[in-house]
Amino acid sequence: MLNRFGIACCIYFVVFVGSSAAQYVKVGIDGQIPSGRLDEMNSMLEMADAGQKAGLLTRLGVENAVATDVAEHLLPGDKIELRPVRTRGTAHYGVAFLPSGTGVSCYLYLLRGSDEDSAKIPWHVIDHRQLDCWGGSSSLELNPLRSRDEDDLLLHGVTGGHGSGLVLKEMQIFSVLNGRLQETLRTEDYRSQDDFPSDQKVLEKSTFLRFPDGALEETRTSAVNDRLEKVERRYWSWSGEQQKFLANGFLKVATPTS
Repeated sequence: MLNRFGIACCIYFVVFVGSSAAQYVKVGIDGQIPSGRLDEMNSMLEMADAGQKAGLLTRLGVENAVATDVAEHLLPGDKIELRPVRTRGTAHYGVAFLPSGTGVSCYLYLLRGSDEDSAKIPWHVIDHRQLDCWGGSSSLELNPLRSRDEDDLLLHGVTGGHGSGLVLKEMQIFSVLNGRLQETLRTEDYRSQDDFPSDQKVLEKSTFLRFPDGALEETRTSAVNDRLEKVERRYWSWSGEQQKFLANGFLKVATPTS
């Protein structure tokens, strides 16, 4: 009996001390995030506190006020991203994406540097865009739309307009051309509108599909009070002459209710 009591006390002591010590374990990094490879800095951002995140962004060339505001007001699930961007030529490019968090703007920063020799050619901001991302999270997607070996930057959730009973969202595409960010496509991909006199809610959404030949298919559905009313489709293609994506007109697609 005594032996069992002693064993039980030992187990309690180990569990109690272990659980108490675990309360004081800090998960994160010490000091500032060191400059280096994009993937290494991006990984450290996920473990860093707001001050460490803002410090790294400022050293990259982001305005201090923007870096601090974004780092301190990220929403759950949102994260600052540092990612390489594939382009033709010898220059190396990357992108820093700062979501809107609890603010009204998201930010896209074009970086230039080198992962192979980041000490001599450190990553730094050379261009940027501030976008309206009011009322919800925004996201960045890299996709080779113009060619297989070049990345284009697709921003989802950019606000195109808002008001009483109205929310408009856009997909905006930026491409790295001549060492700068150039908007190459903009299309409304979400519209929610409440018509108060008729008590109707109109909802339009677009989805996109890329084909191997580079064409981008946009399918738009329109619903009124959750009843599907119309499906339309159009195609975007890259114009080297105009340096942007061009689309034909929407064509109606047959639906089960039509």
